Amino acid sequence: MFLSRALLKRHSVLPGFDLALGFTLLYVSLIASAGIAGKLAFPVTVTSQVDRLVEGSQLEIVRTPASLPALTKAAAEDGVVFAGAVGGGYVFPEFLPAYDAVASLLKLMELLAPVQRPISELVAELPHPTLVHRPIPCPWGMKGLVMRVLNERLAGRELDLTDGIKLFEERGWSQVLPDPDEPLIHLYAEGETPEISNELAEELREFIEEIEQGEQAAART
Repeated sequence: MFLSRALLKRHSVLPGFDLALGFTLLYVSLIASAGIAGKLAFPVTVTSQVDRLVEGSQLEIVRTPASLPALTKAAAEDGVVFAGAVGGGYVFPEFLPAYDAVASLLKLMELLAPVQRPISELVAELPHPTLVHRPIPCPWGMKGLVMRVLNERLAGRELDLTDGIKLFEERGWSQVLPDPDEPLIHLYAEGETPEISNELAEELREFIEEIEQGEQAAART
């Protein structure tokens, strides 16, 4: 994140710019435009805009569970040329399969050199993700129940169970991911517009609250 803030001050990146997400997309765009071939690894919660940025290139997106060990393990696999965390950590496996701010800065300078344009201009051309993230309270003892019931109710629909439950539909996708350290469940959703993203997240939240309320009512009887 220090890397991102330093470049932000120097290049006057757009107001409202999400540093972590924006620089992740910038790396993807630069790697694709450089004609590099290989795989890019991201947590399963990453925006779908990474897929759009690599269309027509020699790059393939690989999604991992949403944890640092899973991401760095994927970064060490053959063919992976870049890995990025949702929070802004970057991995260039040719140097080291782990976060390294200095290596990330040097690689960014290398990718920018042939472009010869300000970062602010490149950022202005990036797609604007509509991804929303909402943490909601969930007692420890209820997390397993919520995930099991959700899995049962969503049976037969298009799901990705890499980490938590990710549901795909025509409007976009939504995901439920239990927090490993806190009594929370994380909701992610992304549609074509912010409004659709919020709709998807709200529908999933209502699902979860219905399950929790039903369990609480059963416990009182």
